[in-house]
Amino acid sequence: MNLTEPRAARTHEALTTALFDLLRDHDLTEISISELCRTAGVHRTTFYGHFADIYAFAADAFARMLDELANVADDPSTFDDSSPEAITAAYAESVRRELVHIREHRAAYRMMFGTRVDAGFRRELFQRLLRRASISVSIWQRHGVATGIDAATAAAYIAGGSVGVFEDWANSDDTDADTRTDEIMATSPAWCAPLYQADGANRPT
Repeated sequence: MNLTEPRAARTHEALTTALFDLLRDHDLTEISISELCRTAGVHRTTFYGHFADIYAFAADAFARMLDELANVADDPSTFDDSSPEAITAAYAESVRRELVHIREHRAAYRMMFGTRVDAGFRRELFQRLLRRASISVSIWQRHGVATGIDAATAAAYIAGGSVGVFEDWANSDDTDADTRTDEIMATSPAWCAPLYQADGANRPT
């Protein structure tokens, strides 16, 4: 679905909103495409023109949501005048936003990681986080941080680790997103951890 087209973007937004609404009271396996489309006000033909089934749509919708929350900067030049510490603090805030979102929809994310949509969701989520991580690494390196590492390897490491962290968070009963963010940043690779104190001193207010 080409979300640069206004009509497609509105359709995807309506379907995503309907999915999250329905998941408050139903398991993903209980939601039919007919019910989803009826709730969203979208014709089934439109749905099937883009997605094979509700699992494929759910994988796309959930991964896209986390991707949007992970946004620090699509344009690396945004941080041209920022310090490495400020950049890392911005990255930490994006992690916190993702954790809060997962916490608020924990049952749904547990299903995403645990149902047969699992492989597609993980793959979609990894690819989206990989793009974000690549941008983050390029920003750090432009500011003289971790210039000696391979950017592609670092981005893959961050993206893969993030998928694992999110799954662990979704399956836990922990609700303290701030502390978990601190823990994630403190155990991040060397180009992150020294720039972010575990006591939250650099956390944006």
